[in-house]
Amino acid sequence: MRGARGAAMQAGAIARGWAIAAAATLLVGGCATPPLEAARENYRLGRYERAEKALESDPGEGDRDRVLVLMERGMIRHRAGRYEESSRDWIAAAERSAQLETYSLSRGAASWVVNDTVHSYRGAPFERTLLHSLTALNHFALGRWDDAGVEARRTIEALDAAERDGFPPDAFSAYVAGTALDLLDDPSNAQLLYRRAAEALPAGVALDPATGRLAPRPTSTNTPSVVDSAPAVPGWTGELICFALLGHRPSPTGYARPSPVRNIEIRIRGRTVGRSWPLADVATLSALTEQRLAAWRATKTVARVVLKDALAEAIDRSTGESGLGALAWLVLIGLLERPDVRQWETLPRSLQVARVNCPPQWEPVEVVFRAAHGAALRTLTVTDPPPRRRNRFVLIVHDDDVP
Repeated sequence: MRGARGAAMQAGAIARGWAIAAAATLLVGGCATPPLEAARENYRLGRYERAEKALESDPGEGDRDRVLVLMERGMIRHRAGRYEESSRDWIAAAERSAQLETYSLSRGAASWVVNDTVHSYRGAPFERTLLHSLTALNHFALGRWDDAGVEARRTIEALDAAERDGFPPDAFSAYVAGTALDLLDDPSNAQLLYRRAAEALPAGVALDPATGRLAPRPTSTNTPSVVDSAPAVPGWTGELICFALLGHRPSPTGYARPSPVRNIEIRIRGRTVGRSWPLADVATLSALTEQRLAAWRATKTVARVVLKDALAEAIDRSTGESGLGALAWLVLIGLLERPDVRQWETLPRSLQVARVNCPPQWEPVEVVFRAAHGAALRTLTVTDPPPRRRNRFVLIVHDDDVP
C-alpha cells in the first residue's frame, strides 16, 4: 500500500515537472528570438549594418531556427550589396534544409505532444526554391555565370519537387534559371524554362519563350502603351536584363511596409525603352502554399488533440491527484496547441523583370520607379556598367535604392 502511494506521488511529481518543462518550452520556443526580430526591424528601416550585426553570431547546428536565420541574414547581406557573403548564407541554408528532409524521430514524436514548432525550420517549398534563384542573382551581380548555372539546375530540382507535391509554381524562379542557362549559351533548355515561367505568370503578363521578352497579355481592354511597345533603335544590339525586387513580404502578424512602387521604367538617352513586369508575388505564393498545407495540418492537429486528451486522463488515473490531469490538459492543449507561423520575412513582395534593348557599350541608364497611378516617384541613374555576358548586361535593383 505504501509502495503504491509512493509510486503515485512519484508519478505526480514527474507529471508536475513535465508540465513545468512543457510550459518553459512554450516560453522559449515557437516564436522569433529577440536578435531575429531586431534584424528584421532594422532591415525594414534600411539599417542593414545594424540588421546584420543582430545576427552576427552563427546559430549552431542544433538550433531549430538555423535555416531561418541564414535566410534572413542572406537577404540582409544581399540588400547591402555583400553578394559573396549572402551566397554563403543561402547555400548553407539550402544544404541544412536538405539535411533536415530526413525525418527526425525524436522531433517527430515531440511534435505530436507539443506542436510543430519543435521541428527545425526548413522553409516553405517556394522559399527553398527562392534560396537557389536568389543565389543565382548574387552570382549575376558578381559576373559568375557558371556558378549561376549551377544554381539554375538546383532551382529546377526545387521547382520539380514543389510542383510534384502540389505546391504553386514560381514563375520568377523559373525565369531566373532560364536566364542563367541563356547566358551560358544553352538556348534550348533556357526556352524550356521560359515556357515553364510563361505557364505560371500572373494575369495580364505574357512571355515569349524564344526571347525571354515580357509584354502585356492582349485583351479586349488592354492595348500596349508607348512604354510597352517602344520601337527598336538601330544599332542598339545590346540587351539589358533588369531584376526588380520590390516591397516587403507581409509578416504573420499582418505587418507589411507598403511600397508605393508598382514597377520600374527603363530610360536610355532620355528614351523610354521598356518597363518591368511582375512574375511572382510572394504573398500569393505564401497563401497558396498555406491552402495546400491546411488539410494536412488540420488532420494532424485533430489527432494530436485526441492524444493529449488521453495523456491528461492517464495522468489523473495514474497519480490519483485531482486536478493534475486538468493542469496537464491546460499545458498540452490550452497553451501548447498552436500553429507554426515561422517564415522568411525579409523576402521582397513583388519579383519583377524588365528586358530591353540597349547600346552595345554601356551608357547611363535611368531606372524610374513608378507608382500604381503612373507617377514617377524617383529616378536612379546607373552610370557604372553592371556585369555583362557578351552583349547582355544584368542589373538588380530594389525599390528603396538611393538615387
